[in-house]
Amino acid sequence: MKLIGLTAYGLNVRNEKHQNLELHDIYGTTLLEYLQSIAEASVDEYAKDQILENVFTYNIVDLQTIRNDAEQDMYQILYLRIKTGDYGEESEIVDSETGKTTHNKSAGEADVLPFGCCVIVPCGKYTEGVILIQSLGRNGITSTIKKKFNEYIKELDSQLRVVLSPMVPRHYMERLLKDGVLKSIRLLSYGIPDDDAERYGIDRGVAKVVQERVIKKPTGFIRNKYEQLMECIRGERAYNTIVELDDFEIDDFKLEFSFGKRNKTISMKGLDQLVVNEDITDDVVIEKGHPTFESLCNVMREIGEEYLRAKGAID
Repeated sequence: MKLIGLTAYGLNVRNEKHQNLELHDIYGTTLLEYLQSIAEASVDEYAKDQILENVFTYNIVDLQTIRNDAEQDMYQILYLRIKTGDYGEESEIVDSETGKTTHNKSAGEADVLPFGCCVIVPCGKYTEGVILIQSLGRNGITSTIKKKFNEYIKELDSQLRVVLSPMVPRHYMERLLKDGVLKSIRLLSYGIPDDDAERYGIDRGVAKVVQERVIKKPTGFIRNKYEQLMECIRGERAYNTIVELDDFEIDDFKLEFSFGKRNKTISMKGLDQLVVNEDITDDVVIEKGHPTFESLCNVMREIGEEYLRAKGAID
């Protein structure tokens, strides 16, 4: 079974002056209602992109307003089920059990797969929303979604653009440090000294060699290194000075957390470009190798709320 992943990005609509627009008032319309109207107008109608050589359609479109226990509006969420696939190459479809060719796919045929996506905008005046995009193994639709959304927004104004960016790491990391359980620390070093290479029986100068030191169940690490970790998150300290070892050059520093029902691995090296891909395979109902849309929506909403809370957008 291929892994079902979910990746979150911040979403902004930006004008020619690089200003982020208020998402509930883009030329008199809300972003989610605008996207909903476009998607609903083309449900199950495939559009062909001759440049990217793929086909694309919306299969399910659902816009909801989520309220708290006091019946106050908290946020709007637009669920989208998308079907897309590439064409342009001939191939043989082979039965994996018998090894026999069952079909010859022509260059004009596309292998279409379903993917889930949702866009969340908190109620009130906000210039940034959250978009969650599902992946299947190595297959994903992030670049396709970004291209489509930009095409739509430029119909309102050719100077506007949709920007997908890594979630602001400070709020997210603070929440992980506070509420997550640190399962392991992973120190990585790319390359190996010649003397060590000889001792291990490895050829000298092999650039692809990666050394890794793993510390499991590092009790007390967050408490003892909290200030250094926060300095790194704020950009005041280099990632490779949180832990310093005389005999190990640290080229990457990773923390693995248990957070809720899922594990999250964060590279302290790349916090300014932090993108967290979450394995949700065990959290969704699988049918024919794909998550059911209902179970996927439940997980997307749950994770989306985690990001909204980390950003302080909801209680």
